[in-house]
Amino acid sequence: MNENILVSGTLLRSTYRINKHIASGGFGNTYVATNLDFDEIVAIKEFFMKDSMERDETTSEVSVSNADKTATVEEQREKFRKEARRLRKLHNDHIVRVHDLFDENGTSYYVMDYVDGENLSERM
Repeated sequence: MNENILVSGTLLRSTYRINKHIASGGFGNTYVATNLDFDEIVAIKEFFMKDSMERDETTSEVSVSNADKTATVEEQREKFRKEARRLRKLHNDHIVRVHDLFDENGTSYYVMDYVDGENLSERM
């Protein structure tokens, strides 16, 4: 099991249930989830710097793995949050809409429209 991702069934904000992990990059993990309030499928992006953060498998709590990296992680986390705020202001049929931004488990998350389609990197 990969301890750097949330397991299926994890609840966030008592509203979003993680269904599955989609992908991970250097700065985050992306999941398909269900918004339990509206019974809708959404995508959730989690801030997680894989080389600087670690997750407690029991609690899902995220922490900085090296105290020397704390300032860098917080700086990047604020950029992640700023990205969500900027995306939310955009209104275009070709850009997913951001619906929520919150902190939980020692990190940040934003909730977007889920678009079922092909993976761009696979297509290339």
